[in-house]
Amino acid sequence: MKWSMRILITLGISAVIAISLSNLPHLDQSSGLESDYAWSNHRGGQLTSNNLPDLLVQVPLQLRIRKVDLSTSRVSLDLSLPKNADTAAVYRDLYTIAQTMLMNTKNVNQVWVRVIDYSGGTEYPSSQLVLAMVAQREFVKDMDKNPRDLSLIQLEQELQNRFRITYTSKWQQKYPL
Repeated sequence: MKWSMRILITLGISAVIAISLSNLPHLDQSSGLESDYAWSNHRGGQLTSNNLPDLLVQVPLQLRIRKVDLSTSRVSLDLSLPKNADTAAVYRDLYTIAQTMLMNTKNVNQVWVRVIDYSGGTEYPSSQLVLAMVAQREFVKDMDKNPRDLSLIQLEQELQNRFRITYTSKWQQKYPL
């Protein structure tokens, strides 16, 4: 009799633990707490290394992201420049990245972007810096325009007036004035 009672008590306790553990993931949703592991679309979210991929997937870019680094208040991105990319696509991506990272987050104050040509060749190393941009939160005010609605000249002026952009000789070679 004692063994059967011990088995029933053990089964009862195991069932209670299993039910409790199965309800544990739903506690965040029912209590109204937001998870740091998923990026929500509301304005001014806290960007963490856990939800950074979710945010980056939502950003419409034409250039490919090669590397991302998130520190306390800075995001650094390396973008790969394809051979057939035009100037407007590069500027549009720079504008979109700065706009998204600085206007839609609470904790990011600087965005560093490097555009790198990874195509390589016989006379150049395998990767070359083409363009670099440093964008700061204080210069993003009233940057609500959709980059698709801006012309190439408007995009270039917006970026150069707001942020620090450094062009290399590779940029000037690839996109002469």
